[in-house]
Amino acid sequence: MCFLYIRARFPILILKKEDRVFDPKTALVLVKIGFPMGLQFSITAIGSMIMQAANNALGTVYVSAFSAASKIKQFAISPFDALATSVSTFASQNYGAHKFDRIKKGFAQGILAGLVLGGLLALVLVLFGRQLSMIFISSQNAHVLDASQKFLFISGFFYLVIPFLNVSRLTVQGLGYSNRAIFSGVIEMLARIVVSFALVPAMGWTAICFCDQAAWVSATFFIFFYCLHLIKRLQKEGESGQKSPA
Repeated sequence: MCFLYIRARFPILILKKEDRVFDPKTALVLVKIGFPMGLQFSITAIGSMIMQAANNALGTVYVSAFSAASKIKQFAISPFDALATSVSTFASQNYGAHKFDRIKKGFAQGILAGLVLGGLLALVLVLFGRQLSMIFISSQNAHVLDASQKFLFISGFFYLVIPFLNVSRLTVQGLGYSNRAIFSGVIEMLARIVVSFALVPAMGWTAICFCDQAAWVSATFFIFFYCLHLIKRLQKEGESGQKSPA
């Protein structure tokens, strides 16, 4: 439906024969940007797998609770991914147009929109975590429901961190600095590994409930402040007519 709408309303986006030409230089640029992005998700997934392995050792109750709560958590995170992708596209377009003030403004508005969204989702997870868990867990499994509710309750308080992390990371990627974004993924992975190996044996399920949040906060401390620094630096270089290598 989107494709048909574009054909009807935006003919400038319809490819013509002369547009279908392979440009090795452009393709190489896309690979340099795209490959690190794919690698970043792989790195993040490694940390999540180690976290899940640590949780599996806690028993079937917590395995079931983790499975149900993770589905709800991932569903609630999806809007942040879409928002961050939009800000990233906006930033890259304005970077190409040398409109650096618009990059800064779009980044700030993206963070603000994410905070509003995060606040609403946090309320839902904190107040209705048990009811949401019952989509996947029978009401007869009280222990599993209690564990899932605890996971979502704790997660909810950290949903205001996600806009800073996702918007900053994808903005950095959109500006062509994918390696820095990868490093934030490495920080996430290391945080999950540390919690899984150091805290889960001592604190059990409570440590699992804080594992993702520890990763979010750790990565945000790096990527958010780096993104602010990058935007400020690009703006100064744009004003002076210089260009920073990606």
